[in-house]
Amino acid sequence: MTHDASVIVVGAGGHAKVVLATLRACGVVVDFVVDEDPQKEGSEWLGLRVLPPANHLDGRSAILAIGHNQCRARFARECETTTWVRAIHPHAFVDPSASIGVGTVVFAGAIVQPGAGVGEHVIVNTGASIDHDCRVGDFVHLCPGVHLAGGVSVGEGALLGIGSVVKPGVSIGAWCTVGSGAAVISDLRPHCTAIGVPAKQVDPRGE
Repeated sequence: MTHDASVIVVGAGGHAKVVLATLRACGVVVDFVVDEDPQKEGSEWLGLRVLPPANHLDGRSAILAIGHNQCRARFARECETTTWVRAIHPHAFVDPSASIGVGTVVFAGAIVQPGAGVGEHVIVNTGASIDHDCRVGDFVHLCPGVHLAGGVSVGEGALLGIGSVVKPGVSIGAWCTVGSGAAVISDLRPHCTAIGVPAKQVDPRGE
């Protein structure tokens, strides 16, 4: 990532630490951090001031450093005048033919292969891989070590847990949750939770 202007980081939690490290590895200047938590207001976080979001994002360049998919989506939709930037760690590999949406972060060790399309405000976490011709929707979080085989489709807002894998050509519905270490070998309907090897959809009530 290269950017002439300075950037604001939205969020001051654990995920934001990795986003900040990625920006600094890219040589990007970060002005300050904004966070909704009133207890953090006015404090210092990793050498940066923490300010409330109100009036600090209008017309500025920023990146969402919020791990929770629904919260990230809400912020993106509410901040209409903010210019969202993407961040790709210099130790990640993104093929030139792949597309990466605005606001997306690609962390160290991640791989995005030819023909893949990654949406907006996506988290491609440490060591995750997206193989050829995959489609990853907006606000998805691919946790560390997730592996998508070729031609996989992941719907908006889905969360794929640490170390989960998806078989070639499988579709994962919007806002699904895939458990850590799961192996998805067949399509998943929207809003479901799937765990295990092979992954099976489970009732969220535990019944």
